[in-house]
Amino acid sequence: MTDGEVLLAINQTLQGVEKKVTKAGPKVVEIRVMGKDRAGLQDTITKILVKNRVSYINEIDKSKSSFPVTKIPLKDTTIKLIYKRAGGGGSGAGAALTKTAESAQALYAALVFNVLKRPMTNKDVTKSNFEKALSTAITDEKFDTMVNGLPDDWVESSIKGANQMYSKLKGGGYEFHCGSKKVDIIETSFKNINKTEGAFGNLNKWSPADIYIIKKGFDVSPLLEEKTLKGLNERMWDYLQKNQMIGMSLKKISGSARMSNKNFPTDKKMSKAEYNGGTTNLNAMDGYVQWGSIQERIQFRSFGGDTSLTGWQGEIKGSSANQGKISLGPLNFILKTHGLKEIPESSVSARLASENSETHAKDIANMMKEFGVIRAGDVEKTASEIQTKTDKYRYSKYLVMKILTTLQKSNKKTADQVVQDIYLYASSQASYSAPYMKLE
Repeated sequence: MTDGEVLLAINQTLQGVEKKVTKAGPKVVEIRVMGKDRAGLQDTITKILVKNRVSYINEIDKSKSSFPVTKIPLKDTTIKLIYKRAGGGGSGAGAALTKTAESAQALYAALVFNVLKRPMTNKDVTKSNFEKALSTAITDEKFDTMVNGLPDDWVESSIKGANQMYSKLKGGGYEFHCGSKKVDIIETSFKNINKTEGAFGNLNKWSPADIYIIKKGFDVSPLLEEKTLKGLNERMWDYLQKNQMIGMSLKKISGSARMSNKNFPTDKKMSKAEYNGGTTNLNAMDGYVQWGSIQERIQFRSFGGDTSLTGWQGEIKGSSANQGKISLGPLNFILKTHGLKEIPESSVSARLASENSETHAKDIANMMKEFGVIRAGDVEKTASEIQTKTDKYRYSKYLVMKILTTLQKSNKKTADQVVQDIYLYASSQASYSAPYMKLE
């Protein structure tokens, strides 16, 4: 075909399509082609080009888009069709994007494992390819959103993630689940047990898996038979070892992808956390337990609103960043596990704080004396001062003094074990957490 015939064919192909010429140079003409379904739009355009016998290639031009660009070479010029999603480049931020990214990773992995059966490139990001993969990507997200709702940086992340899983996981015949009925069974198994054991404040502390890789036809319902976290985790480990069901935690991948094991029974669970004493003062409603260097502490306080008598928990402070939180229920589970007395429930502390009795104020003051915050002769004076403070102060301070004095009275070995378990729990590495893998 002559260049004139090719240009005529291109004009006919793009009739009725929202488009804009963004560059018209002597060697390159760039046309931005817009639509709600950019993968479908690319499929339609390339099929018309084939029908008209127009030569083209779909390849990545990273300076323009992570989505494949259609390049049509002429004698002296190259025409580039750059596909953009009409009305914006993605599904937004926050929870909506998180859900889309997790489900899309399942779809991209299904494409690599079950359709391509090789690592994918950006050229493989087509609607027709994803349609072939959809039957083994079982998610609660819309197909169009998974295919067209990802910003370009998440497209890159999903490709890298799918390829990394393909290079590391043995065998095949997998389905990739996110928000499916089988995922519901896994989560229900945990929730039923946690109602009794109360080891975790939320599901993600037990397992932060975002997708589950499950062998086609594999029945996960035996998980519902387990009555303890120990039994549930052992069964999860058995499934993982046999490559029957693998939980995968996802992070956005910007550099090279890597995959690591988390909470495997074969891991040597260690952290540098140990009990190195605690600190607080009369006026502060919080208190600290030092687990490492002077900057590495666990802060205990109410994280509720200004007047809220809720939200008391511990937060792991590191030398460079915070490393997770632990709520009162899991903290008591750890204390009980090590033979220590549990501290009162949040509702008890809230009631006592609101009642503001002299007895309760003296109780807090006596714990301060025991911990070395005040002198023995200052108990009465301190108790009176405590009664003038806010309900939130008394709510938080009472629980702070309970945990500080409990650890102080424990032997060093037990206190070290408690602090280590707190650290591991907050970073989703507790010995009673589920085994999973992390992709980042």
